[in-house]
Amino acid sequence: MSLLLITTLLASGLGSLSSSVPRQFHVVKEQKNWTEAQQYCREEFTDLATIDDMTEMEKVKSLIQEEGAGDAWIGLKQGSRPKWQWSLADRDFYRENEAEFRNWAQGQPNGGDAEECVIMNGGTWWDDPCNEINSFVCHDGGNSTHPYVLVTEGKNWADAQRYCREKHTDLASVRNQAENDQIEQVRRGWYGWIGLFRDAWEWSDGSSSSFRYWNTEEPNDPGVACTLIMSSGQWNDADCGHPSPFICYGGESLPLHLL
Repeated sequence: MSLLLITTLLASGLGSLSSSVPRQFHVVKEQKNWTEAQQYCREEFTDLATIDDMTEMEKVKSLIQEEGAGDAWIGLKQGSRPKWQWSLADRDFYRENEAEFRNWAQGQPNGGDAEECVIMNGGTWWDDPCNEINSFVCHDGGNSTHPYVLVTEGKNWADAQRYCREKHTDLASVRNQAENDQIEQVRRGWYGWIGLFRDAWEWSDGSSSSFRYWNTEEPNDPGVACTLIMSSGQWNDADCGHPSPFICYGGESLPLHLL
């Protein structure tokens, strides 16, 4: 059995956001199903890979492309308890209880499984189907004076998220009433997506990271519960019994070598 061990110390976070504790990622090219991969990572390192933000995402993407690993398991698996969380997953961005701030309109949220994304309208929040077309508000972590950017071009929530991550930092998080009021002023009466969404996907190591990087129209199979990162870097839901290479994190800081 061969293991290609790749260690990387991660760079700082996006924009002006603080970086989280660096992870060391390891690509294992041996084919295993998700459960076998999880067991291996826990025995040899820490766990299957958890990915917190776009900085880590780009590092992992580069690793699997450089080593020709193809599709590879990461630690995200579907659980049974959907919860509301923010697209911007940087742990250092939120002070105590700020990630739990909500400003729902009366009677909201009310859409159940059919409405798992959030728009702001009149300063209050409404759950809405994620495939609806709306304007949206991005957060620009590199601009402390004007951190919120209104985009009037209509997109579904996933496309809005992708746009914000490419052009700015992420969809807007709202940590308190003052930020809610500031975004409402920027919004200028447009219906607008913000970064709050709901899902039941959970990380193998128990991390609360809300970071997701699904491919277009993914996840798309309610009966499929595990996650592959593709060579493009985007994620796809897949049958947990499928044999595949995988990515672990943890272990000693070592130079690149072949065991």
